[in-house]
Amino acid sequence: MGAPLFFVIARVVSRDGALEKGRRKERTPIECANVLNDLSFLIAQWREVLAGLCKVSKTERYSNSYYWGHDLDGETDTLWGLEGYYHATGFFLDHVSSDEFKAEMRKVDDAKLLRTVQGIGSPDYDLRYYDLFGGFLTRKDDPDRDRQDSFVCVVHFSAVEGARKQLLGIAADGADLVEATAGNGVAPFGAVQSFAVLKEVNDLSLVSLYVRTRSQEAWEALEASDIFQRLLDHVKPITTKTEKHRSQAFIGHINQDCLTRAL
Repeated sequence: MGAPLFFVIARVVSRDGALEKGRRKERTPIECANVLNDLSFLIAQWREVLAGLCKVSKTERYSNSYYWGHDLDGETDTLWGLEGYYHATGFFLDHVSSDEFKAEMRKVDDAKLLRTVQGIGSPDYDLRYYDLFGGFLTRKDDPDRDRQDSFVCVVHFSAVEGARKQLLGIAADGADLVEATAGNGVAPFGAVQSFAVLKEVNDLSLVSLYVRTRSQEAWEALEASDIFQRLLDHVKPITTKTEKHRSQAFIGHINQDCLTRAL
């Protein structure tokens, strides 16, 4: 049995306006005349940086997912991302050490896109690391499974001491039921594109759901469904805290095949 897929859920706290389109740097008239069309004059914003990162992620040998959106809970310039790898080395050795990644991070620093402190060690990068425990990232019968504009909700459950194994089982059973019901074409489950159960590798109390739907309305219908409400009822006695974080995706890929299998 192979290792479980490795995932990172990233929350990136950005300065005001960091998601706007890039603007041109201020230059003297002579400089502008000499290099009128020089793209180095463009101050990168997050959308441009993520476009570059997504492009290189598609070519990385262990890449599974690289899917990003903006916050919908009042932090307009905060990013939420899902990074997935067929092996943890895909993140720790391949992705963050690549020349392309370092070049894009220099753009982030130059444009001061983070909220408080610039640099790769900034506290504005809030990363959580997971193994995939259950559920699904895409459904083969979903014609929109590769859409880049889905609605996403991350649900964090903190288990009481000694109860995480039970919590994981309840969440995985719920995910299986959602997938089976979606396959039968029962509304609103047909609009559920992802329902992944993630086991945090550092915080031994944390279980997270990564839920992706075609729209916010589809998420709200899922959240109100008997299946989801039963899941919440079953985990409530064994959790100390539940958090929900909503975002609107705008770029990325999810659940691509492992490139090393083609070698």
